[in-house]
Amino acid sequence: MRLLDHDAPIDPEIAAVLDAIDATLAGDPVDGRYAETAEIALLLSSERAAVRPEFARTMDERVARRFAPAPVAVSRRRRRVPREFLEMTGGLAAAIGLIVAIVVIAGGGHGSSSMSSASSGAASGAGSSRAASSPPTASGSKAQPALVPPNGSSSTPTLQPPTTGRKVVQSAGLELAAAPSRIDDVAQQVYDVIGALGGIVENSTVTQTGGPEGYADFQLSVPSASLGQAMGRLSSLNYAQVVSRTDSSQDITDQYGAAQRSLADARALRTSLLKQLAGATTTEQVDSLNAQIHDAEASISSDQATLNRLNHQVGFSQLSVEINARSTPAPVSHGNGGFGIGQAAHDAGRVLTVAAGIALIGIAALLPVALVAGLAWWVGSTVRRRRREQALDAA
Repeated sequence: MRLLDHDAPIDPEIAAVLDAIDATLAGDPVDGRYAETAEIALLLSSERAAVRPEFARTMDERVARRFAPAPVAVSRRRRRVPREFLEMTGGLAAAIGLIVAIVVIAGGGHGSSSMSSASSGAASGAGSSRAASSPPTASGSKAQPALVPPNGSSSTPTLQPPTTGRKVVQSAGLELAAAPSRIDDVAQQVYDVIGALGGIVENSTVTQTGGPEGYADFQLSVPSASLGQAMGRLSSLNYAQVVSRTDSSQDITDQYGAAQRSLADARALRTSLLKQLAGATTTEQVDSLNAQIHDAEASISSDQATLNRLNHQVGFSQLSVEINARSTPAPVSHGNGGFGIGQAAHDAGRVLTVAAGIALIGIAALLPVALVAGLAWWVGSTVRRRRREQALDAA
């Protein structure tokens, strides 16, 4: 047996001795120079202990296992997804799809019912609104009553006449209905709204009797820029219902221009008279000029007061609010009063919306429980399958 060192070359003499020992143990002839070495090798080999057959077999098996080639990995059969898992996944997907469908249906029904309610409310307001008497405008047009739903919805559109730089006086009237015991509450809300908008309560009368004789009347003045906001808030007061609403406008541009021209003429006349007074030489001239100046100043004061009044009318709109006691809400008009396809569709939509909402709540409550139960079932089936596979592999 030759020992090789890969880091340093072996000595040739040592290599020859090792070769001689190998040849002696193998029974081959050896060179005479190594006869003594061969004799020693034979003596040592004859004195070695005998190996028991069982021990030799055990060692051979261990060596065989140790230096056996690595086993080739056997490709395992692809595991198929359990049918139960597929069924559970499909059930969950169907439940989620059902929830989405119910949400879509409920949302669509709600939008449709809202549109139907708005349409029927507008029609009812057109049938039951009462226009307050108002003078014709300068252009000959009369005030038109606004369409107000009887339910007092705050979404009532606010009428805004086009001004285009002209002087326009706006006014409005609102008639409300409230329960006999709520006249004071509604009246206080009117005060609060007008105060918050910087308006003025010019006149008010509130009579609370607890019966159908209850009554309240307000004559208000609000900034014209806040008239639409005031009407919107007053139309949505608590415990009150809008019965009718009237909006009026009057163009006073010509009247305002005439007052401006008259004021300019009066001022120009006073200036001229003052110049003449400075050059007057006789008592008669002085007295006459003073009288004319007095008349011109009176005209100036009158024209200035007219302009101030017109500016106030343009800047502040007049608003009248009337509250009447009413035990029951005003009837809602539905066209000809009969039960038609439109009303049936509206009621059916409401019923479906409520049913879908109840179903959605029920599914939302059961969905977490179903998810937990499904997860527990899947984990249990997976554990059982793995145990079965381990038992089969062991067998």
